[in-house]
Amino acid sequence: MPEYEQQTSPGTGSRTRWHAFLVGSGIFLSRIAGLVRVSVFAYFFGNSDAADAFNAAFRIPNFLQNLFGEGVLSASFIPVYANLLARDEKEEARRVAGAVAALLGLVTSILVLIGVLITPWLIYVLAPGFVGQKRDLTILLVRIFFPGAGLLVWSAWCLGVLNSHGKFFLSYTAPVVWNAIIILSMLLFGWRLSQYDLAQYAAWGSVAGAFCRF
Repeated sequence: MPEYEQQTSPGTGSRTRWHAFLVGSGIFLSRIAGLVRVSVFAYFFGNSDAADAFNAAFRIPNFLQNLFGEGVLSASFIPVYANLLARDEKEEARRVAGAVAALLGLVTSILVLIGVLITPWLIYVLAPGFVGQKRDLTILLVRIFFPGAGLLVWSAWCLGVLNSHGKFFLSYTAPVVWNAIIILSMLLFGWRLSQYDLAQYAAWGSVAGAFCRF
């Protein structure tokens, strides 16, 4: 009975609604920032070869983020960590988080290095129609994006930890920073660079944004 009363108490319901509001607000702000990024990108790149190269390169390393950041972490680490906190086993929770962080850092570093090295072969598989300068730009951009994807995996680890501690707004508004730096890089350099050069600056802006998001 006490457990039932605690689960259905007005205070618990208010906290749940407040957390839901924070999550929704964070997602809304990040989606708006993403829409602005896409609009600015379309203004400077349109349907050019540089845009095709950037979009293809942007998509390839995201597999790493989706696999580890949104797959493995969500399915394994976060439930275990949250359960330890719920049982007030804070020291054990810290050890688990540290061990997962170390393993995650090792695995992602190896995969990022492998991805950078085998990028030309990845392009043959994932963007087979790209040739010449367009293909060369895509290879360069993929190699830039891969370290950023590793940082985004770390950001997903941070998100899981923050959510387990009831810190929701920061978790879901962090992508705003990532989008903002990409937007800023295009606005700063888009007026005086060629599209191929601007694509590289925007890619480095993505990596810088991923670091700031982390």
